[in-house]
Amino acid sequence: MTEQKQHITLSTREQKRINFVQYRLTPYFVILLFTFAMSIVRGYLIPEWGIGRHILAFVMQTVGMTCVWQLVKAISKRLDKYMPFEHGPVKRIVVQLLICILILGPVVIIGIYYGKPYMPVYVNKQFLTIAAVLFVILISLFNFSFYAGYFFKNWQESVMEKASLEVEAAELQKEKSTMQYHQLRNQVNPHYLFNTLTSLDGLIHTNPDLASEFVRHMAKVYRYVLRHTENEVVNLDEELEFIQHYIQLLQIRYAKGINIEMKISPAAKDKGIVMVTLQMLIDNAIKHNIVQENEPLHITIKDEDDYIVIHNNKQLRKQIESSNGQGLIQLKELYGYLTDKPMVIEETPDNYTIKLPLL
Repeated sequence: MTEQKQHITLSTREQKRINFVQYRLTPYFVILLFTFAMSIVRGYLIPEWGIGRHILAFVMQTVGMTCVWQLVKAISKRLDKYMPFEHGPVKRIVVQLLICILILGPVVIIGIYYGKPYMPVYVNKQFLTIAAVLFVILISLFNFSFYAGYFFKNWQESVMEKASLEVEAAELQKEKSTMQYHQLRNQVNPHYLFNTLTSLDGLIHTNPDLASEFVRHMAKVYRYVLRHTENEVVNLDEELEFIQHYIQLLQIRYAKGINIEMKISPAAKDKGIVMVTLQMLIDNAIKHNIVQENEPLHITIKDEDDYIVIHNNKQLRKQIESSNGQGLIQLKELYGYLTDKPMVIEETPDNYTIKLPLL
């Protein structure tokens, strides 16, 4: 699983926890706050009540409002089957509110009728009217919480879906880039094999001992490629060991026409690099520049600030083999998915430099 997918999974878990707090616990927290506020008002209006009576009233009011909330939840759950919000949110919330009032209204009226003899003297018609309005407002708030939750859930799902689609798109693009890179790498190998076999053919007749050395280096190069054929990233130390054999082949082939210098610190060798990247970039330099003893191509490979730097002098060929620049583009895209650090290409009239972030 990729880091982005893990992030989405963690976000989903976190969101479930938030949903639990919002939809399960928040209503009860609001009820407690409301009943606590009512207890303070009641203590101010009825100072003659003892602490025990106030606590009893607080408990009864909390239980009563909790029952009302449970009733609203049950009605909402029932209506979800027959009149979901998707089929008309305004109509649904109006019907839900009316059902709640029709069920709870008679209960409240009966409670007031039978409890009137026990009510304090300040409970008059005006007080009861205000209480009835507050009761309707409270019921409305309970019902509208489902309405708000519906829209919040839809928004949340759309955000998560969008994020998931973006991750999937990024993964598909990465797979495409990786496939293109492997195709490019597979194209390099036959091209390299043709050139090396051509050089070997000439050496066999002129210098058999050097031809034997050439074959040994070539075998180690191909053993490395075969051993890591499924790998995308390898240890830099392994890549450098491989590239030393490749450099030996180039020096046998071009003699003093090419000079490759390595300056790699021990700390950098523990880091990673995309496989055969150095070979590709060396080949790219040879492909575009003159390689002759009287005009040697100088290539420097060194590490600098968590980057591997491949630098060469420019002495461009007049005629260059077919090149569309896709190799560097695909390599840049692949590094873009493997690290946040960019692959840097710097070019001057006299020099060409590529900086690859160490992984």
